[in-house]
Amino acid sequence: MRSKLILLFLISGSFANCAVKQIRIAPNFESSLDKFKRLTVAIDSGSKVNQVEATLVKSMAEQELAHHKEFIVYPDPSSKNQNCKSPVGKSQGVLTLKLEETLKGSTPSFLVWLSPATFGPSSDGIKISIQAQIQKCDTKEILWDGHASSSYFMGGDEEATLRTSYENKFGKSVGPKVLPYYDILKSLLDKIASPVLNEVEQDEKIEVESGA
Repeated sequence: MRSKLILLFLISGSFANCAVKQIRIAPNFESSLDKFKRLTVAIDSGSKVNQVEATLVKSMAEQELAHHKEFIVYPDPSSKNQNCKSPVGKSQGVLTLKLEETLKGSTPSFLVWLSPATFGPSSDGIKISIQAQIQKCDTKEILWDGHASSSYFMGGDEEATLRTSYENKFGKSVGPKVLPYYDILKSLLDKIASPVLNEVEQDEKIEVESGA
């Protein structure tokens, strides 16, 4: 009986520690990837983060979609295409991210360590929430929707190269937040299926990324 209770606790803990809370996928999303391959990324204007953090996450999302999901990501520096208001280039849709962060809370550190997706933040930590959705601009249909939330400790030295890379782009102030934002964003975007590009589309992708 005791072993069953321990197993149940471990199973429950694994779900409690999952940053990704919800994923909803339209029935036609994966089949649409035969043609739906071009996106922009926008930060929702209702996000509760500073501009530098918004720009950081936008850059991370563009890199993740372009290099790990093989989408052709058209640049939209001012997030004009939020809710498909102003499609850019040949883009067919938009990934919109709504961000919220809470800094330096009062949750005991051991509770955050035990279940970061449930508790937090601690006095030296951050809690991040991201609501993401992919909208197809010609039909205004939401093809994919996801929500992730978790707490993190800040100031670690893991993945120093990644941290330094983004500090060089956005300043030293983002340094402690790079790994938390990268971790939760990647855990969410990993749930998105990837298109497959043909040779012509690969050439288009190279042109877009080179700014041609």
